[in-house]
Amino acid sequence: MVGGSMISNFNFSGIFDSKNSKKFIVLGVILLAIGTYCISRKNIGINVFSWGMGIAFLYGAWLSLKNLNELTRYSDKKEINKARMKCMGLFVTAILLFIFPRQVNMLLSISIGLFLLVRELQNYMNYRRFSTVYFSTSNVLKLLVGILLIVSPLFLSRFLVSILSGIVIIFGVYFIVVGINIINREGNR
Repeated sequence: MVGGSMISNFNFSGIFDSKNSKKFIVLGVILLAIGTYCISRKNIGINVFSWGMGIAFLYGAWLSLKNLNELTRYSDKKEINKARMKCMGLFVTAILLFIFPRQVNMLLSISIGLFLLVRELQNYMNYRRFSTVYFSTSNVLKLLVGILLIVSPLFLSRFLVSILSGIVIIFGVYFIVVGINIINREGNR
């Protein structure tokens, strides 16, 4: 019961008090350091990104396990086995993301690239069958992204790591500025 009450009883009313100014600055410096380190060392950033994805897949596996427990009460065996396979797939993917982060990212990128290529080629063939070719800019862009993901499998991961590292750096700077503003506000009183 304590865990449930702690989750629902956040109190943010005194968050910008002077006693928290140093905490904001320390948090900002930590985020700035992590963001800078991940953006400068893409391989470490890919590992951190993969571990974050692994946590997300573990959470999905946990939700699937909860759903599976509910299904065992009233569903037929076929639906239960399908849910069990989904749960195991999410769990195995999470474990693989923790153990082999680069390889799983490469495999996911290549899979997404192949999916995009096959889908766009199917669209092209469907339009061609009707004696008309409609291939818009978005179709060409999807085709190029699919080729890029196959040729350079870690491109997507590096791109996402760069964006996420940039966001972490921005939050780090923001927290440092908030901490300094709190100190300055208290100094002017």
